[in-house]
Amino acid sequence: MNDEELFLSQEEVTDYIAEFKKNSDHIYGYEQEEFGICPYITFYIYHQDYEVEEVANRIIDIYEEFESKIIDKPFKLKYRHKTSTWKKAEKWQTTRQELLDEMHEGYKKYSVYFIAATTGDSDNQSAQWAFQSNIRDNGLRYSSLKLSFGEKWYKEHKKQWYQFVQHCLIKLNPIQAYSGYEVGSAAQFPMVYPEFEIVERIFSDYFYGLDIDHPSNMSHSHDDIDGFIYTPSLAAGIRTPTWCFLLSPYWLDKLGLSEEQIRLKLDDPRIEITKLLDPTDPEKFSLWIQLGELSIYPVEEGIPDLLVKANELIKPIRCNDLKLTTLDAWDDDPNPRFDVENSPQWIARFDEDSGWPEGKRVNKVSNLSLEEEKFKVKGGELCPQTGYWQTPAQPDSRQYFKQGEIIPVLTELD
Repeated sequence: MNDEELFLSQEEVTDYIAEFKKNSDHIYGYEQEEFGICPYITFYIYHQDYEVEEVANRIIDIYEEFESKIIDKPFKLKYRHKTSTWKKAEKWQTTRQELLDEMHEGYKKYSVYFIAATTGDSDNQSAQWAFQSNIRDNGLRYSSLKLSFGEKWYKEHKKQWYQFVQHCLIKLNPIQAYSGYEVGSAAQFPMVYPEFEIVERIFSDYFYGLDIDHPSNMSHSHDDIDGFIYTPSLAAGIRTPTWCFLLSPYWLDKLGLSEEQIRLKLDDPRIEITKLLDPTDPEKFSLWIQLGELSIYPVEEGIPDLLVKANELIKPIRCNDLKLTTLDAWDDDPNPRFDVENSPQWIARFDEDSGWPEGKRVNKVSNLSLEEEKFKVKGGELCPQTGYWQTPAQPDSRQYFKQGEIIPVLTELD
């Protein structure tokens, strides 16, 4: 791609979406640089410089477990920090001590150590399975661990995946964590390739459940010695959830709500909240919150009510100025990108007064009917009976209302 052409035509966008709906493993683009939409999870870890070895050992534990017990196809490439190159996995095997020695050697030149692996043909290709960790040796940025995982595998191994994720949450005790769908870029660091950031912006208009997660760019720490907080980063707040997210003790304190109040605000049988005790303080805990089933939420199906509910909860501590790109666009670039104007609009896309995406926003919940009965109720009226209700405009979806709740008055927009 050069600076005078569009990376994707409208026809290519439409074709990709059609193929993705038929096959979630579908990738498209230049050879060995193909993008795809895939599930991911990222853990952001706050620690002091004297804890870096302990954090590294925990991440290496997870690395070994992920490779030996989770992934269903072998890694093709592994990153060697010492030479800043990707090596063929079958030819480059290392011990734990070799990884730690390389880490300490790397800290003499840099403040970060990378561990990474992918099942892709290159690091610049969305992969079904990928591992990326940035381990920081000071408190200026969070360390992070990011995993891409196969959607088809996940659907057949949900219990195993949930157990693994909970194990990681307990082991790492992160300050933030997110899971959902993204344009797969877990093997790319410290910068995400420009074509992938273009694709992120393009498909954000088509899927409410598409997240933007760039650990190398978003991981500034809140622990600056002068009290300074870098507002375009996750130090300033948490990101709008698209599926699973974490409320750690730090952010629970900022939110100022009790566990009971949070559970009441998220009172829905589709939402699962797991309480995790803080290993450093028995009086503290985190809440790992899963918003229903993993879904990409196509825009044409309407605004997802669970994501609206979660957005309303975290809005007081939301990072409204989060920077969503790792590289700025060049002058006269015809391709769409996130910028200082549209990034806050994307962050706030589930707000009541939001117009995102422009010209495509759809609210289809207006006249609802209870599945088991034949009576109907209009928006603005009280719900006569607890249960799942559906709208004729969206027959394949449903919402849960309690008796006495006001059915929302929503309009369908072009």
